[in-house]
Amino acid sequence: MKKMQLLLWLPLLLPLLFISSCRKDEKEIVREDQSAVPQQDRTFIVIAEEGKKLDPIVESLAGLHAAKYHLKKTIPELGLMQVQTPDPGFPEKARQIAGVQAVVIDVSTNWEVPVKAVRASKQPVFDNTQPSARAVPVYSGDPYGVLQWDMQSIKAPAAWAKGFKGNGVKVAILDAGFKTRDPEIIGKIINTQSFIPDEPVEAFEPIGQREYFSQGTCAAGIIAASHDGRGVVGIAPGAQLILVKVISDFTHEAPWSRLIDGIFYAVNHGAKVIEMNVAGKLPRKTYVDNNGTPNYPNDDYEVEYTRDIKDLVIALNRATVYANLLGATLVAPSGDNKYNFDVEKNFAVYPAAALGVLCIGSNGPVGWGINQDTTLYKPATYMNYGRSYIRFGAPGGNSAEPFDALLVGEVAGFGNWEYLFNWVYNIGFWVPDEGGYYPSWAVGSALAAAHAAGSIALLYENHPWMNAVLVDAVLRKSADDYGTSGKDPYFGYGQINAGKAVNLVK
Repeated sequence: MKKMQLLLWLPLLLPLLFISSCRKDEKEIVREDQSAVPQQDRTFIVIAEEGKKLDPIVESLAGLHAAKYHLKKTIPELGLMQVQTPDPGFPEKARQIAGVQAVVIDVSTNWEVPVKAVRASKQPVFDNTQPSARAVPVYSGDPYGVLQWDMQSIKAPAAWAKGFKGNGVKVAILDAGFKTRDPEIIGKIINTQSFIPDEPVEAFEPIGQREYFSQGTCAAGIIAASHDGRGVVGIAPGAQLILVKVISDFTHEAPWSRLIDGIFYAVNHGAKVIEMNVAGKLPRKTYVDNNGTPNYPNDDYEVEYTRDIKDLVIALNRATVYANLLGATLVAPSGDNKYNFDVEKNFAVYPAAALGVLCIGSNGPVGWGINQDTTLYKPATYMNYGRSYIRFGAPGGNSAEPFDALLVGEVAGFGNWEYLFNWVYNIGFWVPDEGGYYPSWAVGSALAAAHAAGSIALLYENHPWMNAVLVDAVLRKSADDYGTSGKDPYFGYGQINAGKAVNLVK
């Protein structure tokens, strides 16, 4: 039987023989070496005490007459102010102002979640008329949903059968750039915003690079791709998308204030689900921040754990809790570094560890391309995990060394091709020379967070009273308990089951 199934997959594979790895180091962007010159002046986040008005504090900050002082932004709802100055004495002076709880450096972090992806050169064709073909489309009339084992994993078809499509629910995705004109999502986008200076929301097209994968676009497809019988399907095809750029396409870095700004923007523009496709490590120790100028020590700043780092988390928590209070549910990936956060003491990963955020672990099959009866619920080999860390599990694809080696070696062919089907099939690729959008096979915990976001969008449909506390309760009640009994390090309270979840709110 397995041999028969293998043969049935061959027509699918033929259009996929010429796949290419999404390798960011393939064409390095040449930039002027600025290591010996100072960068722009530092930004500090001034945190007001709870309930304090900002106007008197802003006036007192200006009265310090710090060098090149510039008030960049105030967010009264969060009690936060963003201030720019190179003055090394500014933080200590500002902490003495009445009503100021803390002053913290706006740390720049590498937020990238390292999703791996390869491009399908053509839309695959699968003949599901054969009586022995076990895989079937997840949506009636859709020819490519046959590849989307992930929708079966979270029981999305069961939710659709009950009429749940996420109609009208606003879902925000915080990530790097997006390909906003991909036909699967173009009609779903209602708002875009970039918080990265000089970078638009649209994903950049690398000079000399033949193709480009946009993680945010892939996530948007997982959440809301149209059920139109032409391409892939999304979990909540009736959802509306708010696409927010909070990471640089070039450096994959951004200050923490960009993430805070993105959350604040999303919820104030009606987002009920906010997926933060970022995972940044924050040291649990004092360290020196060189401001991106290792050969220029004059602008080094000592980031103290008991002061700066803990206060930076307070600033982020104010944004996430504010979003919760306005009825939004926030999700974030666990990250892809294989860390066990039940024992890890040197750093934490944010925003997954922030207050009011559901940390989503990743899982998927191993060998599904050969046998569609195999389990879909093996914990991902790459994911960060921990009983105290993971809230729920969702499909993000699984990685296996033979196929990883195939990509690294840049060999296209039948060798170990079956590992490709352990990944998530959706949109995400753009080929500038051809002006075309292509589907992708991708793997990573960011994709698990996208599946969680799409499933949660279904719960908000026709339920304006839904909120983060109720969503968490519904997901816990309806989750499938894989792994060890009870809350475990890989699935948390269990695998999200959209079909069961909507039954509790219908």
